[in-house]
Amino acid sequence: MSQAKAEIKKAGLLYCVFVMFAYTTGGPFGLEEMVTTSGPGMTLLFLLFLPLFWSIPVSLVAAELTTAIPVEGGFYRWVRSGYGDFWGFLAGWWNWNSSWLLSASYAVLFADYLANYFPSLVGWKHYLVSLALIALLAYINVRGIQMVGLVATLLGFSVLIPVAILCVIAATKWHYNPFHPLIPPHVPPFQVFGVGLALGLWLYSGFEQCSSVAEEVADPQRSYPLALAIVIPLSIATYFLPAVFSLAALGNWQEWKTAYLSTAAELIGGQWLGFLMTVAAMLCNISLLNATMLTSTRMPSSMSEDGYLPAVFASKHPKLALRGSPS
Repeated sequence: MSQAKAEIKKAGLLYCVFVMFAYTTGGPFGLEEMVTTSGPGMTLLFLLFLPLFWSIPVSLVAAELTTAIPVEGGFYRWVRSGYGDFWGFLAGWWNWNSSWLLSASYAVLFADYLANYFPSLVGWKHYLVSLALIALLAYINVRGIQMVGLVATLLGFSVLIPVAILCVIAATKWHYNPFHPLIPPHVPPFQVFGVGLALGLWLYSGFEQCSSVAEEVADPQRSYPLALAIVIPLSIATYFLPAVFSLAALGNWQEWKTAYLSTAAELIGGQWLGFLMTVAAMLCNISLLNATMLTSTRMPSSMSEDGYLPAVFASKHPKLALRGSPS
């Protein structure tokens, strides 16, 4: 194998890792509500042990099926092959419809974070920023999966660097037991286990989604299982470490709410770190939107090829993908 081919294969795995990380995790943002609803101790236990019963089994199934059937459309075509046309259609249709809501929410959340620094960003201006972000990432996706992978990789590193800085500084200020209390006092069990479990399952979902572009990944039988093996521990660390170190440094679990990690970063490291975490949260939403566009657009294309949607949705372009040049 030539050196050029080796570099192409490495790039394929790297991009696969960060596209998968972008879709399934993106960053530690979104777990803050678990701390107040389930308690700091139970939240940390959820973050540590849920992957054993949820993410890892799903990823093993996805890795096995991607290795055996690396086709465009991924899990939609697996369901159709195993359970018939009706359930296959529903798997693709439901997934495609949910992607509209996900994409819109990520764009709006980005504009919400930006409005913290530009208070005049309200009304039509807020919607214009959201629409501009969607248009920009749509252009990147049109350019092909190589471009999407590059952007996902750059965004992934940009998010993880501030998170790593927060963990290091917070670790030097460990003053409290982050697992205490295990659950909030005088709180109904449904709130502790029901709401917290639902949030945890949502945080660790999506490990099968990137199978929709398996046919476009260089050496999917190798790259996809390796990417899953890297992304799952990376996702656990991304959620667990900033949560445990921030709780240990501050001990103010009752104050945690949506987007509180930026506030925690400011309390731990100062305004500069709070600013970096807010920027990381904004980039996280961009990364999530970028990956959602990539994986969800293959669904109507595959369904169109199978005759479930109008032919206009079918891809008529050659697969550029991560395969690279044969030379």
